[in-house]
Amino acid sequence: MASQQANPQGASVSGEEIILLCNPSAGGRWRQLAAVLDADETQFVRRVVTDDIDDLGPALAAMLANAKLVCIYGGDGTIQRMLDTIDRHSHAIERLPPLALLGGGTMNVTSRWCGMDPSPQRNFHHVVRAYRNSLLDTRELPLLRVEHGDTSHLGFTFGLGPLVRVLAAYEEGRKGKLAAVGAGVRAVAATWKIGPKSWRSTVAPMTATVTIGETRQPYDRYTAVFSSTTGTVNPSVQPFARQRTLETFYCLAYAVHPREFALAIPLLWRGYLPVDSRALLRPLSTWRQAALAYFGKGIVPADPRYVNQTTSELTVSTDEPVYTVDGEVFKAQGAPFAVKLGPRVRLVTGPTAGLGPLLSAAVSVARRTPQRKRPE
Repeated sequence: MASQQANPQGASVSGEEIILLCNPSAGGRWRQLAAVLDADETQFVRRVVTDDIDDLGPALAAMLANAKLVCIYGGDGTIQRMLDTIDRHSHAIERLPPLALLGGGTMNVTSRWCGMDPSPQRNFHHVVRAYRNSLLDTRELPLLRVEHGDTSHLGFTFGLGPLVRVLAAYEEGRKGKLAAVGAGVRAVAATWKIGPKSWRSTVAPMTATVTIGETRQPYDRYTAVFSSTTGTVNPSVQPFARQRTLETFYCLAYAVHPREFALAIPLLWRGYLPVDSRALLRPLSTWRQAALAYFGKGIVPADPRYVNQTTSELTVSTDEPVYTVDGEVFKAQGAPFAVKLGPRVRLVTGPTAGLGPLLSAAVSVARRTPQRKRPE
């Protein structure tokens, strides 16, 4: 649901209307943070710089409640911790002003989903200028509430399984694109029993009981269990096959061996599911369904082990050591996980909102490319 933030055209903006919340330890990109803090737009905002949002406690909730726009410099983890802090101290998430996710962290999945540019400085300039000129577009989105033991987290994405163990291993080591690629390569190699033996246990299937809605799944070993309200787990990874409704969220549970999962990644990452092998025993029926699907009147049967649907509730019982909410890795307590829809928030959208990954990348490159001056 999109809307436009009202602000009288040409009206002055006080420093209390716009809050700029910065996490200086996000992503380790000091030049990007300095560019935001030195920008001309900071004259219209109140700056709050902290590397531990939990320390702000109730003061943060009171501060944001009096603002009309909150700009956040940091990645998905910074946003997740802010939501948890506010929920823990005030339970006033739905009364928050629009949130502008500027990026700047190691993972900026939600920021990119909102159509923001890779540059936090350009995003900050775009957002403040749009607010001052009554051109601020927002999109309302529900959060997930993840309840586990005596803890409760808010976020846009939840995950369990071998992929989360790989993420945890990456978080414990050196950060950066090369480190992330290295962790991915070691994980894929381990599914074929290549490389260090320690990684083989990292990618071993997860033993779990999964209930989606009121239906308990007939499997007990999974490679991936994820849920999301954005439909995106990475700027280039949109693995969900259906469209959610206002009262549901995306959910997938893949009960296949990690090796099979690794081979199907190029398709799964775009929401395409493998065909049910049993359908190949009925070739005439399969081709008929494929022909009808081409005209929008049929569905090619998917492998039932690849559960990919929408739901209003997800319950998982497992002894997994870790889980993730928006890229933040948490230690599990051994209790069941209950995932359902939480409060709704308003997110400011950027210039590439609604575009696919390739178009978004093209627009971002075009914005970064300086225009040549015409000869006089």
